[in-house]
Amino acid sequence: MSSSTSAPLTSTRPVWLVTGASSGLGLEVAIEAAKLATVVAIGRDHHGLELAANAGCRTVELDLRASAEHISSVIADIIKTTGRVDVLVNAAGYILEGAVEETSDAELEDIFLTNVFAPIRLARAVLPHMRRTGAGVIFNVAGIGGFSGSPNAGAYCSSKAALATFTEALQRETGPLGIRVCLVQLGHFRTAFLKAGHRLHTAQRIVDYDPVLDPLRKAFNGLDGHQPGDPGKAARALVHIASLDADSIPTLLALGSDVVPAELSAHEAKRQAFLAHDTWTNSMGFDA
Repeated sequence: MSSSTSAPLTSTRPVWLVTGASSGLGLEVAIEAAKLATVVAIGRDHHGLELAANAGCRTVELDLRASAEHISSVIADIIKTTGRVDVLVNAAGYILEGAVEETSDAELEDIFLTNVFAPIRLARAVLPHMRRTGAGVIFNVAGIGGFSGSPNAGAYCSSKAALATFTEALQRETGPLGIRVCLVQLGHFRTAFLKAGHRLHTAQRIVDYDPVLDPLRKAFNGLDGHQPGDPGKAARALVHIASLDADSIPTLLALGSDVVPAELSAHEAKRQAFLAHDTWTNSMGFDA
């Protein structure tokens, strides 16, 4: 924890924990929330958190690939210092480009640690405090990529699909306890997500896949800097929603006009695939 978080708080302002606060949606949320809350901005290194610090956020350096024990210890220190935690925003994440066969175990492990295990570990770390107070809000940011497995992004898509499913279970477990968990399905927003350093590539490249993947690589290149979503508007939406009474906080929130059409298209494609083979589907029972 940086020195700015060393003194105990006496303010009654709500306390937000925001991951991925060095850039993108996480940074925008941290800056927006800092206008009305004490924000602990979490990122991998001190330099990346300077913009959040300049906006008045307290900063914590944490590699989200760390062990569950280390993450739990860091969060316990934060809660000891702040005295409370009201909102957790799991906004950190990155994309790994490459075919499934090109993806190594180490690369797959890293992206799942960041995109899946870290949000779950952070939620587990704050939930004891939220259960004691009978209140709290958790935003888990999944996204449009988790609706179906896209070539060139199988690791990313599957990680976001896994996070979404875990979030749905968590909602049903914690809702009766007064804790609200919102699954944020994020569309394409104009952040650094597709830029170098955020958009990683598998170390291995198999040329046989180039005819399949090259069009998608070019599509990513063309989308970078032209995404339709405004991250500032998304941040303001989340800050507003967190201020609502518990019953008004949605369990599922689509941010971006591209989200609903993408999910409905994915569901319709699966529906058609099921119906195309329903003779097999409906002939599996025991004969009378």
